[in-house]
Amino acid sequence: MKFYKSFIIILIALSGLCLTACEDFLNTSSKSSFTENVVFESIDYAAKELYSAYDALTQGDLWDYNLMWFSVDTDVEVSHQDYDGARNSVCHYVGNPGSDLLRATWVRFYGMIERTNMVIDNLPNGPLWNGEHRSEARKLYAEAIVLRAYAYYYLTALWGDVPFHTESTKATSELYVPKSSRDDIYERLVNDLGEIQEYLPWSAEAGTVKRVSRGVAKGLRARIALMQAGYALRGESENYITRRGRNPEKYYQIARDECWEMMNSGRHRLRPNFEDIWRDIHEYKQDTEYGELFFEVAYGRGISGRVGQTLGIPFSTSPAEPKYGRAAAEFYLSFHYFHTFDHKDLRRDLTATQTNYNMTYEQFRLIGANGNGYRPSKYRRNWIVPNMGGSLREQSNTGVGMPLMRYADIVLMFAEAENEINGPTGEAKDALASVRRRAFAPEYHAEKITQYVDSVAASKDDFFNAIVNERAWEFGGEFIRKYDLIRWNLLGAKKDEMFAAYDNILRRPFDPPYNWVPREIFWREDPNDPEQIEILNPDYRFPDGTSIPGYSRSAWHGNRSEADITSVYITYDRIMNGYRKQMNNYVFPISQLLIDASQGTLTNDIWRPYNMYDQ
Repeated sequence: MKFYKSFIIILIALSGLCLTACEDFLNTSSKSSFTENVVFESIDYAAKELYSAYDALTQGDLWDYNLMWFSVDTDVEVSHQDYDGARNSVCHYVGNPGSDLLRATWVRFYGMIERTNMVIDNLPNGPLWNGEHRSEARKLYAEAIVLRAYAYYYLTALWGDVPFHTESTKATSELYVPKSSRDDIYERLVNDLGEIQEYLPWSAEAGTVKRVSRGVAKGLRARIALMQAGYALRGESENYITRRGRNPEKYYQIARDECWEMMNSGRHRLRPNFEDIWRDIHEYKQDTEYGELFFEVAYGRGISGRVGQTLGIPFSTSPAEPKYGRAAAEFYLSFHYFHTFDHKDLRRDLTATQTNYNMTYEQFRLIGANGNGYRPSKYRRNWIVPNMGGSLREQSNTGVGMPLMRYADIVLMFAEAENEINGPTGEAKDALASVRRRAFAPEYHAEKITQYVDSVAASKDDFFNAIVNERAWEFGGEFIRKYDLIRWNLLGAKKDEMFAAYDNILRRPFDPPYNWVPREIFWREDPNDPEQIEILNPDYRFPDGTSIPGYSRSAWHGNRSEADITSVYITYDRIMNGYRKQMNNYVFPISQLLIDASQGTLTNDIWRPYNMYDQ
């Protein structure tokens, strides 16, 4: 027992080194003989080494907080908060090299990479590789390859070209590694992910979605291939331009083939009911029957994970709502997003609900600010089972899983890649139709699926635009949109569309295309559930001055004074405020502390201050 405790203490100490300071990170000490001789001679200890890489995903520097902020301010997920020099500046594309937030996330990712590199370096050369635990050793090795690729996927998406460490730090290692181009990194990752899939079980075979499976390897390989085929800031020596990566046709084909293989494996299916996906995660269930949600962050209830608290719809925090518990709900959805959905789309009201819980009335009421308070409502504290109100009402760590990869993503990536290679083929159309099928009641299938898909398949460009829209409707609140827009080179265009919609709805409410958006909402208590309200016209405008017996009437989007509109724009003008289309300045600066400690190997050559060219 004493020996085991010593091992755990060493692991904790090594993890801590990654976060204390940049010098500690850049000068990682060599692994002790204890680590080399003991950890990778035991399958249990080797697994624990890998678990520390998984654990990184649960930390505040990654998916427990920072990565959520780094992934917002698009035409779907946004922040309404004012600049604070930290998360609320970074998310508005106003990062600075002095940000400790950026430093901490960079260091956490490289700490995660170091852990995976230890597994990758040691397992094939140790006694476990060909011993009685050979299958489990290969599985751990493959998981490490995937987790390392996952870390580099976000590092390159957020910082561009970055140092590429593929071996664990040893006494003879070069400590100061310069950046590698994202193209070189992507090509290596795609190759790695193609070589290890046979070592991994499918999620149903593994019995868990908390760990890497064969589907995760395929899905991540497809994502990275699309990033390589797509647009990004690329270049060197400060001469960066937005262009596609090397050999885009090759990488579209890889993405297409990976998704197609997965679609024909019989291992994953779309859930028939969209809401069931989200109900299940709040009940701590893992879907190994359908395999729709097949990778999520392994939080622990009461330990980590703020899904339903930081992310989701709001519940009173001061005092904490007694029945369901507190939920700060710090992220928003762009208020025009609700109105981009087809009125019959069943995903809309689940993804962007028009109600929030009001503690005073003990009832869900209309969202605040005359309809501007849309939150990512796939996440709701009142859905958590067992309930986290009462004595748990102050608990922020819900343990509800953060979805990282869904089968719908695989299907839509296939449709996109197939269209890029061959145009809107029958296979591409079928893929798009399958995702839309559960979004509409059967009586609307002829119009909303068959006729719609046929209409958007009129050309390759039309079909691509349909994919762009479908991914917005399917993945709202899942923090995928920013990375899609980057690789499509559409951040600027979608920002323009979003603000044009704001202007139309608020300042020109009688002009198309948004001249149907309600100026007043009519609602009443739901006769079948007194905790809920029934909204009569979420997507229909009654003539001004209409009264309807039995319904309350509330002012909505386009029914505002000029003073109120001006006040609203103070908030809206923060969204993507630092992004400049001509610069495409989506990349973050590297922490100045890390640059200063890098012996000249790191620079911010790709990053540009948002106001560099402002007059």
